[in-house]
Amino acid sequence: IPVTTHVAAGARESEMGNQEPKNSRFTQQQLPAWRPTLTPAAVSGMLFVVAVVFIPLGAVCLGASNSVDEVRRRYDDDPACFAGFFPTDAEANRRRSDAGAGVTCELTLTPKRTLKAPVYVYYEMRNVLQNHRRFVKSRSDGQLAGRPHGDDIGFCEPKAYVVNDTDGTKSEVNPCGLMAWSTFNDTYAFEVDGVEVPVNATGVAWRSDVVEKFAEYKPANVNDDVATRGGRAIGPSVSRDERFIVWMRTAALPKFRKLWGRIERDVPAGATVRVRVHNVWNAYAFGGSKSLVLSTTSFLGGKNAFLGAAYLAVGTSCALASAVFLYFHFKPPRRVGDMSELSWQKTSGVSARVNAY
Repeated sequence: IPVTTHVAAGARESEMGNQEPKNSRFTQQQLPAWRPTLTPAAVSGMLFVVAVVFIPLGAVCLGASNSVDEVRRRYDDDPACFAGFFPTDAEANRRRSDAGAGVTCELTLTPKRTLKAPVYVYYEMRNVLQNHRRFVKSRSDGQLAGRPHGDDIGFCEPKAYVVNDTDGTKSEVNPCGLMAWSTFNDTYAFEVDGVEVPVNATGVAWRSDVVEKFAEYKPANVNDDVATRGGRAIGPSVSRDERFIVWMRTAALPKFRKLWGRIERDVPAGATVRVRVHNVWNAYAFGGSKSLVLSTTSFLGGKNAFLGAAYLAVGTSCALASAVFLYFHFKPPRRVGDMSELSWQKTSGVSARVNAY
């Protein structure tokens, strides 16, 4: 029995030996590599380099954001824009208008600094959850692109078909889905010092969306009743209605801005800008809000101080940390061990066997 056990153990050892990796620099992780020793002085130097790069970069980004001029005005809570939106008390209590066609009101804006052309016109919405799962799913990208979509139309429920009240026949909604059905339908008309100013609606959508994601076809059975929340006539074709394309690009956060058009002339400082707003899209039903924004841009885009502030915060933190490590390097200093005792500085047994080959 002892002999048998010894033979079996030897067989197992031989079997395990056959599974050993090859004695090469690659399999034994002996390839040349940079293995820095992170002494306090080295760490302090690296943090200082990061601070030197990030602080000026943050200052540039923050300066670019501050150079953007914008005028923002919330209008859904303006008495002139709200009065009459719900014609009856019952509709006001339900926050839904059965047949209301919205309210037309006038806003007055006065920019403190000259808005250099082009002046971008945005509508800003808050507490509007475009990224809600049911809302995002309710669309057919194949249909929008003009491709055969088959069962893809099922994702558009509950706005995939409309039923004729007379004969009960079903007709496909195209473009279908809740997103297309509830297209933003407020409109704005501008006057600057009494002169009517046109708003250019071309070029407001991403060119990739216009060319690749939305086909040239005429919509059918869409929600073109302006007396309902959201929805409007889409056209003359899907790919030419860039405001519709902008709406169909889902916003990630409940607060977002979407480009509505461009004013191709300067708006002088102190000018009286009158905006005739047709307030139709019902944000009152869920406690949302709507604002109108006139803005210029910088080489980084619109006004957004977050990027510059983030660079400055990280750069300043690295500068402070660098000073702390530098202090501990000089007073009180920490004795650094013998570098020659590091494992990668010595020839290990594995290296010796590899070198032997």
